[in-house]
Amino acid sequence: MADRVFLFINRSRREKEVVMKFNFSLKGRKPAGTHYTFVQAGIPDVRSELYTALLSASLYTRLDQQEEPLLSIREGIRNSDPEFVAGLAVWLREQKHFSKLAFLLTAELAALRGNDEATGQLVSRIVRHAADVPVWLDCFRRPGEVGRGDAKSGWTTKGPARKPGRAVRKSLSTVLNQLDEYQFSRYDRDTQTGIKEALLFLRPKAADRDQKVLFLKIQRDEVPARPTWEQEWHALHQQRYDSPEQRQVILRDKWKEGISSFRIGYTALLDNLQPMLCTGVSGKVLKLAAEYLGNAAAVTRAGHSPLKMLEVYRALRRIDQGGVGMLTEALEQAALHSSWSRSEFGKNAVSVIAMDVSDSMKSPVNGAGSWLRFDIAPLLALSWKNRGDEVITGIIGNTWKSMDFPGRPILSGTDELRLREGEAGYAINAYLVLQDLLRKRQAVDKVLIFTDTRLWDNRTFNQAAGTNLGEWWREYRRQVAPQAKLYCFDLAGYGSKPLEILEDDVHLIAGWHENIFTVLQTLTTPLS
Repeated sequence: MADRVFLFINRSRREKEVVMKFNFSLKGRKPAGTHYTFVQAGIPDVRSELYTALLSASLYTRLDQQEEPLLSIREGIRNSDPEFVAGLAVWLREQKHFSKLAFLLTAELAALRGNDEATGQLVSRIVRHAADVPVWLDCFRRPGEVGRGDAKSGWTTKGPARKPGRAVRKSLSTVLNQLDEYQFSRYDRDTQTGIKEALLFLRPKAADRDQKVLFLKIQRDEVPARPTWEQEWHALHQQRYDSPEQRQVILRDKWKEGISSFRIGYTALLDNLQPMLCTGVSGKVLKLAAEYLGNAAAVTRAGHSPLKMLEVYRALRRIDQGGVGMLTEALEQAALHSSWSRSEFGKNAVSVIAMDVSDSMKSPVNGAGSWLRFDIAPLLALSWKNRGDEVITGIIGNTWKSMDFPGRPILSGTDELRLREGEAGYAINAYLVLQDLLRKRQAVDKVLIFTDTRLWDNRTFNQAAGTNLGEWWREYRRQVAPQAKLYCFDLAGYGSKPLEILEDDVHLIAGWHENIFTVLQTLTTPLS
């Protein structure tokens, strides 16, 4: 393996080269032995296509699905230079935290070179924890094999299941030998089941007697369960009591213990604010809970988007209970530190966020839950404005109506927009956004259009000639902003690919995916 792999990939502008640099070393960095691969600008390159396809694939729920795009990606990995695949896996894992993509890359590499020591060392660098092993094995299994979550358990088919090569099995065994009983007991049920199946499949040699005992206990389901605070609270909640007063006292004390000791996790607190209020916790406990909810470090660790906070905010606003005001204010503070606000996507840029506010946008995101398609654009606009970015906002319909969003608050500001349904009409004349920018000669970096239909190459509502979004976009780029990028979000996304990238920096996003902004940022930033 090369100590370093430098890859120059042609991306959005054909006349320039964008640099992708991988510092990949299994033996430590050395000044010598540096390899360079150059891809001529303007020439289509299978490596850049594979990279884009991989990031698009990260929007799938599972990477072990046997859909045609994922099968094509697997084939593309196998046909690529192993050094490139290895470097890309390390870069995605260590720099961009796309761990599942790194698993997919190394799994396909292991299928070809599983006996090579270098491949084994690469896998040990990518698969770091016991919980990673079953996820990696899901990516490794070949199409048609039965895996976790299917009708049968394990990685078996009618014939013998494909197993990793000797070097890779050794690396995976080393990872599994780092597992201890306490760590295993803290995993959720699905992860525990996956580890158990991995042990049965790989048959790792235990490092010592204690490890052998642990492996046997896991396989026999003999590891005692260690309940979380939330599980303990739910057990108390369902328990029978002599009186309502006794029940309330016990539950209130449990909340006091969980919040005062911070045993309760951030997500558990977020999901159970209403039950907490109903137990009548003291003002001191309530204040601690509010401080925890709004704490920037806690929000960052939990990784929630403002959509989750909006859901909880609306649930609280529907109840008449003391302490609601303090908690909703804490949620507003949390929204300032949410994953959308921390994202690099849209930072230090001038962006246009145009939103469809017709009645059909009040459908739930992805067909379930209380998050509506209607909510995404204003939440994003307010999140970006609160972090100090320049955002031009407005609603599209028969007309394009620009509007000035307030800086704060994020959650209540999103709720207020619901009162403006249909204010611009019910058509989707998205081209008017570009027409207005062109008329004003206003250069922007990004144009994001949120609706629930495919706008590109699709003339909606029998629109007349001259309303073609593509023509207006190309004209705007030619005359005003050649570097601008267009993002068309079809939040319904029926039957479309999660992400398509067309010429002229046009991005078509179908459906809703929580990590879409991370993917888009990774695609549009020079990689180094």
